[in-house]
Amino acid sequence: MKTNLYLTPLLLSLALFCGCSRSGQQHFSVSGTITDASGKVLYLETTSSDEAQTLDSVVLGQDGRFSFEGEGHAYPMFYRLRLGEESIPFAADSLTQLSLTASGDSLFASYRLTKAEAYNEQIREISHLRWQTDRAIEAFIASLPTLKITQEGIEQHIDSLSGGLKEVLKSRYIYADPKSPAAYFALLQTYRGGAYFSVETPADAKAYAAVATAYDTFYPTAPYTALLKEAALTALANQRAHYRAQNPDTTQRAKPHVLDYPEIKLRDKAGQEISLTEVASRGPVLLSFTSYTQEWSPELVAQLRALHESHPEITIYEVSLDRDAYFWKNATRTLPWISVHDPSGRSLSTYNVQQLPTFFSIRGSELKRLASPREMIK
Repeated sequence: MKTNLYLTPLLLSLALFCGCSRSGQQHFSVSGTITDASGKVLYLETTSSDEAQTLDSVVLGQDGRFSFEGEGHAYPMFYRLRLGEESIPFAADSLTQLSLTASGDSLFASYRLTKAEAYNEQIREISHLRWQTDRAIEAFIASLPTLKITQEGIEQHIDSLSGGLKEVLKSRYIYADPKSPAAYFALLQTYRGGAYFSVETPADAKAYAAVATAYDTFYPTAPYTALLKEAALTALANQRAHYRAQNPDTTQRAKPHVLDYPEIKLRDKAGQEISLTEVASRGPVLLSFTSYTQEWSPELVAQLRALHESHPEITIYEVSLDRDAYFWKNATRTLPWISVHDPSGRSLSTYNVQQLPTFFSIRGSELKRLASPREMIK
């Protein structure tokens, strides 16, 4: 599937909104009944940050009834009810009063909304459409040993399944009402750590732009709107770069371009090959060699997040030397920059990397070794 996780789950943070309820703040509520789950713990979690955060929990009784209340906002925020490994997604603002029923034996497949806004009904539809597509892809992959098919044929079939889902999401939910929480939720749908919608895919730029424009108009104070706008601008820039590559200007004579650094072409977590020279042709690049298994990795990720947020004109191209591909994909699933995988370590000798982490600055054709990412902005 030629996709790339950029925003999903989009790095949201909670913000305070004053209201007029008994505590001086407005609240949303979610309640209902979950059968076949006596003694199990039901969690209310916010999915508005890199990792889901628990807001409340309850041990379900024989009757399966539950009720949660959370702080409401003037803009929609995103949550889930989690029971074990399964969850129910929903959005809520200061006016939301949601109720539902489900079975603890198959929480996601069985849940029904008994009282809900139209956008939460749509979020349920989107979730199940994505789930059906996931299952179709997994069934196809499971059948591969019995099929005579080329690698190109495999990729085409998977792209056809994911492309079909995206067309439905765009026409039915995104373009129909781009300011809806369902439109934003549709952009975030993922499969095995990769996003169905990608800022690297030219055809997705219009969808990002539609939602970003609507949210900038209707929810300018939402904590995720700025990041959504940044994603849209990146998608549009990639779309223009793709167009220029497909339609070169033949009126000017091509000049030889000599690079002072070697090329790297490695695959990201979605399996897409990313060219370092192509990325560097669009602007300054911080080239980072790292390993997510090291103790210093969380601190480095925090530094790179700060750099990414304060200097969006700098593209981070990170090369992971971790041997465990699953661990690497899981560690990078929410990172908003380019992360590629080099388990063989071939790029180390190419760049004479003696220790990790190691950093380089690329500006134009100039390569410069850095002591830390902070030197990139000096």
